[in-house]
Amino acid sequence: MIDILAYSNDVQVWTPAVRYAAELAANLGGTLTALHVAAPWPKREPRGAPPSVMAELLAYAQEEIRVASHTGVRFVEWARGLGIESAAWHVAMGDVAEALGVAGNWSDLIVVDRRTGDRDGTTELIAETLLAGHVCMAVPDDGDANVRFDRIFVAFDGSPGAVRALHASMPLLERAQNVLLLRRAAQVDRREAPMSATFDPVDWLRARQIVVRLETLDPELGSAGQASLDASSRNRADLLVCGARGKSGLDEERLDAVARHVLACSGVPALMAA
Repeated sequence: MIDILAYSNDVQVWTPAVRYAAELAANLGGTLTALHVAAPWPKREPRGAPPSVMAELLAYAQEEIRVASHTGVRFVEWARGLGIESAAWHVAMGDVAEALGVAGNWSDLIVVDRRTGDRDGTTELIAETLLAGHVCMAVPDDGDANVRFDRIFVAFDGSPGAVRALHASMPLLERAQNVLLLRRAAQVDRREAPMSATFDPVDWLRARQIVVRLETLDPELGSAGQASLDASSRNRADLLVCGARGKSGLDEERLDAVARHVLACSGVPALMAA
């Protein structure tokens, strides 16, 4: 059984990510939890504002929590109507990435909207979720977010994230009619020990009776991110599976350019891990 967590930033309508997560749970016989995160209550009134403003801000925040809490009954009924036996709705307050990080500890997969033009900072939210160690499904709200597993495209670069993403996608790969794996040609690292352990994704998949077609990408030819998206589109993939490499800076951690390009431009849901 797979436990799926969907981030719901709207309590009036179900976003593409919530709908995708629900269909995924119904298809896989999994559990579904939706999480809505409300802004924290204001601790002090805005500078220069009359005292009545603070009371209004508190009343607004309390009303948001009340409405969000009551949405739970409607959500559970809707999920059960799709055939999901175990569904739950939770409301948190505070930072969205922190709330997802906590709730993600009891989930196998976190499903989040990737909004057109990165409005609402969704790429940053997904990046924080990935770098916190969670497997994330980014669902574009301007693309084809129907739940289909006929054609799954795996972009494999040998990174730990790519291995984790491949492993996490097994319940979907087992249902796919066509699995294409794009493997970047190995780059020799002379610092690597000659007897270091290696992971062959093709052997791993075939050992699990998954038929896979293989393409090799020359790392010297253009952008790896765009090449992956081009191959995914060319093969009419329903889902993209890939790793997400992280970079550490002085004060922050962020995804590299390849992962960000995939997040920004993929027209189909992308299952990613860092």
